[in-house]
Amino acid sequence: MLKIIISTLTAGAVLAMSNLPAAAHHSIDVRQAKQAEAIERGRLSGKITWREGRQLRREQRRIKRLEARFRRLDGRIDRAERRILHRKLDEARRNIRAQKRDNQRRWASLPRFGR
Repeated sequence: MLKIIISTLTAGAVLAMSNLPAAAHHSIDVRQAKQAEAIERGRLSGKITWREGRQLRREQRRIKRLEARFRRLDGRIDRAERRILHRKLDEARRNIRAQKRDNQRRWASLPRFGR
């Protein structure tokens, strides 16, 4: 009976560990999606100007390219690479918040253009 319980727990642990990299990739994608939404909401509200939005989206593209480069090297993202990506995403989030709070606004009388 004890052998059955131990083998079941071991199998469960192996399955849980095999999903870890996929969950880590998922968290990076979720963070990038939330940041893209935050940039767009800032653009719609006028808190982020067209030029600021362009810079913030460029930063998001750089992070996406870095992630793709890490995947191209060995087909996965290891712990050190994940840490680098999360650090870049933290910096990007700080930049988004700073741009939203810097009191530069799109004039309400001007139409919103660009992405």
